[in-house]
Amino acid sequence: MNPNLPPMICFRVTRYCNARCGFCLAPPDGAHPPATVLMQRLDWLAHQGVRIIHFCGGEPTIHPALPELLAHVESHGGGSRLTTNGIALPERLLPALRSARTQVKVSLHGDRAHHDALVGRIAFDLASEHLRCLLRAGIPASVQTTIVADGYWVLDWMADFCLAEHVRQLSILPFIPRGSGYRTQGEYGLTPQQRSALRESVRRKRRALQGRLDIRWLDFSARPLHVVEADGRVVLEGASESMDTLLCTIPADAVPRKRVAIQSSDRVMH
Repeated sequence: MNPNLPPMICFRVTRYCNARCGFCLAPPDGAHPPATVLMQRLDWLAHQGVRIIHFCGGEPTIHPALPELLAHVESHGGGSRLTTNGIALPERLLPALRSARTQVKVSLHGDRAHHDALVGRIAFDLASEHLRCLLRAGIPASVQTTIVADGYWVLDWMADFCLAEHVRQLSILPFIPRGSGYRTQGEYGLTPQQRSALRESVRRKRRALQGRLDIRWLDFSARPLHVVEADGRVVLEGASESMDTLLCTIPADAVPRKRVAIQSSDRVMH
């Protein structure tokens, strides 16, 4: 079986989450595999030529085995990235990120009131402080921002925030009506004209702040994304679930492994 995977892939370690974002591309669905299963999948991906694992979710930081997973990828010569809502930063995770030289994206979506409304809980202060913790620890950390309808002011606000916090990169994501967004597209959806205008605003802002802040347009609907789902399916994700392509399912016995000792349990940590 050779699904012809790219060098980097999005790897969902869980579909549990500690937030309820109204635009979530991968909302909670009950899938939370144990560490041994995730290790086996990482080995299978390495055999397929994948060299960079982008840990995502759900919310990956609530899986207690994440430090071991990062170390496993690094010990086999691979690179790692992490996208997190920044709500949780377990004590063991910070040194693991630093040791693995993981690039981290923290999701922040505007000022305190706007951010907390979008993620469904009080979270802005936690996320912004954990972003500062990552930066103080010397971990390469950037910000990722989803912009919804009537949120065009967020681009300027987030750019100012990043400059003040000495963040070097800001990724702007336009709302996509998949996952939780399918239900909320009437409230959050962008028309094609609004999406085009937002992209032009990002282009102008990027040019104005060149050399001070790297602003990127990251539209997941523009091209399919390779994802390993928490249930083991390898999917080419499109702009909506109806456009997804199932490439394969990672077999449980694909790469025989010796039993490994995992320091932490497989209980979800909130």
